[in-house]
Amino acid sequence: MEDQSVETHPKICLKKGLHQSRWTWGPMFHIGITGLLLLLSTIFTNTDRGKAMAQTRYAVNGKKVDVLGSKYDVYTLHQEGKAFAEIVPALGNNCYVFKVADGETWINLIDPPPDLATLEEHPTAYGNPILFPFPNRIRNGRWQFEGETYQFDKAPESPTTIHGLLLNLPYQVDKHAADENGATLICSLNSQDFPDVIRQFPFPFTIEITYTLKDAVLTMGISIKNTGDRNMPMGFGIHPYFSTNLTGTADASQALITVPAAKYWELDDVLVPTGKQNDVTGTLDLRSGQPFGTLKLDHVFTDVQLVEGVSRCRIENKDTGHTLVMESDAIFRELVVYTPPGRDAICFEPYTCPTDAINLEARGIPAGVIVLAPDETFSGTVRFLLQ
Repeated sequence: MEDQSVETHPKICLKKGLHQSRWTWGPMFHIGITGLLLLLSTIFTNTDRGKAMAQTRYAVNGKKVDVLGSKYDVYTLHQEGKAFAEIVPALGNNCYVFKVADGETWINLIDPPPDLATLEEHPTAYGNPILFPFPNRIRNGRWQFEGETYQFDKAPESPTTIHGLLLNLPYQVDKHAADENGATLICSLNSQDFPDVIRQFPFPFTIEITYTLKDAVLTMGISIKNTGDRNMPMGFGIHPYFSTNLTGTADASQALITVPAAKYWELDDVLVPTGKQNDVTGTLDLRSGQPFGTLKLDHVFTDVQLVEGVSRCRIENKDTGHTLVMESDAIFRELVVYTPPGRDAICFEPYTCPTDAINLEARGIPAGVIVLAPDETFSGTVRFLLQ
């Protein structure tokens, strides 16, 4: 620590033959009081700074969890007394818990699974599943790109392939850190490590996900690089489940659901877009909010409205005064909204393109398929917070 002492005995100059100092008691008293006040100010400032630092202490902790005979590493991002998030890289890098404190009450933002065994068995049913190289469905699993035809695997009785190829694949932990900038976990996956992925999607890529917890806000940064030598088509989405009863004491049926979208894609009987878009009306107009209890949704919304460059979906529990917000970058031009039956939960799913986008574009319907050139990188950001 720097020496902050004040010189309390200034050198006194005497004129020859005189016995009186140039300094008088008045100025000396004034200087002494000033020094004391400065010292006290420094002490109190440092104390306040210490308290503030204690309130924003961050950490990343790891633990092993036994799931059906397998042990998985779970990483927890902590903001002491304020928030924490839990991620399991080996199960699709799913962030399956995110809680924020309001005083002594912990608020469940992400709707968690009962346990990791349930998440392993149902990787799209809880937490925050990652959807790539396409979100949602591809009709018959079949598609074309630059003159060639490709086929994704699907169940024989299923009319579609659904939710991409990465749901339960293990990501590598590249880095974790905690400092004044928050708690961070960076994980990645290289498609060339997975023969089944390359077989179905012969476009090599790496995907890197960065979770950062700072000021009780969880940020998900996405980076996807085309590591091959030809163009790569892609669509990206996430499928997070959010609690509509944030405290456990709210009336979920009266939770106000807000989604800033002016249109939706008409879907056929297998939930694939016909190509037509409709204006939102009635309970599908969520721009000013609709009560959760009136909603039954599995819809692909579009014409997403941005404010300050982001879209904002909300769950507002007016009876407890808590609001969850999901913010998505402008690159996410679609929002799928899904109400899982029998649960006080809702999914806000930011997508870069609608369901079956690559087949829509083959029909001449613009649908937002992203084409990455060799060595080109896609990036996007989604944030989760409590207001």
